[in-house]
Amino acid sequence: MIQNTIISVENVDFRYEEKFILKDFSYEFEKESFTCILGESGSGKSTLLRLINGLLLPEKGRIKIENEALMTENLIEKRLEMGYVLQGNSLFPHLTVFQNMAYCLKLLKKSDTFCNDKIRELLPLVGLKEDLLGKFPDEISGGQKQRVGIIRAIAHDPKIVLMDEPFSALDSETRDKLQILVKDIHQKLKTTFVMVTHSEEEAEILGTQILRL
Repeated sequence: MIQNTIISVENVDFRYEEKFILKDFSYEFEKESFTCILGESGSGKSTLLRLINGLLLPEKGRIKIENEALMTENLIEKRLEMGYVLQGNSLFPHLTVFQNMAYCLKLLKKSDTFCNDKIRELLPLVGLKEDLLGKFPDEISGGQKQRVGIIRAIAHDPKIVLMDEPFSALDSETRDKLQILVKDIHQKLKTTFVMVTHSEEEAEILGTQILRL
């Protein structure tokens, strides 16, 4: 076992109907690392991310977060120790930018003052201005939506940030800027990042570890 393991995937089986996506799969994610998961379509990249987040449960084996197994009884608690950035626009359309950013903070019952201070503290980190906070997702650009999603994922100071091909729907210029941004955030926050990508180049830029499925 890696001495600083934060996520441990132990002998996991998972299948959709009769097709095994993961079979007796094991891997350890090191604390404060940035692991990029590469693989062909259908290789299990996004499935592995959902298993780590407890959105899926393995048929066999177990997932452990800081040596504590994910179980039905502790899923909500463990999910709140993670942030999740999805592909494309995953923002809640009926909530403002600020409400989207503060979503996990509100789940943790943080005060309005705390939420206001925390979001405004994070805005410069992703290069957004306060005049966006009252807007709705359909009023901002694709790159801005992903920056909002990044703040939503990190605002509650999670131990782990999961990212599922977050930049694949963006133009190359915006994607390049966000890759630099995310690398900088990882270095500043010292949080464990796990990101699914189909791009070898992106994995080389961002990853301190690369997992190939």
